[in-house]
Amino acid sequence: MIVDFHTHLFPDPIAPRALSRLVENTRPYAHRYGETKAHTDATAAGLTASQREAKINLSLVLPIATSAKPTPTLNDFAARVDRMPGLRSFGSVHPHSPAFRDELRRIKALGLKGIKLHPEYQGCFADDPETVEVVREAVGLNLTVVFHAGEDIGMAPPVHCTPERVQRLRQAVPDGRIVLAHMGGYRLWEQVEEALDDMKVMLDTSFCLPNHPEEWERFARIIRKAGTENVLFGSDSPWTSQRASLEAARTLFDRYGFTAEEQAAMLGGNACRLLGGRPAVEETI
Repeated sequence: MIVDFHTHLFPDPIAPRALSRLVENTRPYAHRYGETKAHTDATAAGLTASQREAKINLSLVLPIATSAKPTPTLNDFAARVDRMPGLRSFGSVHPHSPAFRDELRRIKALGLKGIKLHPEYQGCFADDPETVEVVREAVGLNLTVVFHAGEDIGMAPPVHCTPERVQRLRQAVPDGRIVLAHMGGYRLWEQVEEALDDMKVMLDTSFCLPNHPEEWERFARIIRKAGTENVLFGSDSPWTSQRASLEAARTLFDRYGFTAEEQAAMLGGNACRLLGGRPAVEETI
């Protein structure tokens, strides 16, 4: 069972506009990150076709509440995606929303297993009191919390979710499942490697493995230090090819001596555990 734990899509009517706007936002930073390319049309059909071509069984969609206004429309859409064959979805809330507690309870009632927070897009730091309260409430509801971590290819500094800030968040909320995307902090991997013991988090591999082969040796060390039971394969589709991401993951895992059992856990077993067990047979390739 192969699960891509980190993907994105939009409702069909707004997908072209949203994709174009996001690509445009990255252009001022191309000198640092390179040109950004979308590998799907960012619709549910596009993601489903991509994962079928890559021989991925299930993709988890991670929406982002970019406004402090209540987000029932976003989470209602997430619930519809969550019922689509081959797809699952988390929800999202904005840390500055006065209604975040009610919306978190509604996310739980909708059957979603977690939320995505993006401190760069949401304009809050990972250790802000408002963010801490969202995480505390989500943990109390047994929801997994996924953070965008590290730099963002479409945003200027400062970085809002660094290992140091996650350490402080963990001091305030020591329990519960927190997943840091992009190998714990995009382009902050030296800090990630040093801080892992204190962060007590899971990591996903999104955007990193095919785009940064020069960091593979460090990534392998980070995975060993985190523990393979705490690592989740992810692509960040549409921003990285699902097929290339899976090929890079398998190559890295083989090159650095991860066992078949460890690879199976990272490529899908750990994700199935967070998503509530093995997905339905209808979702196999």
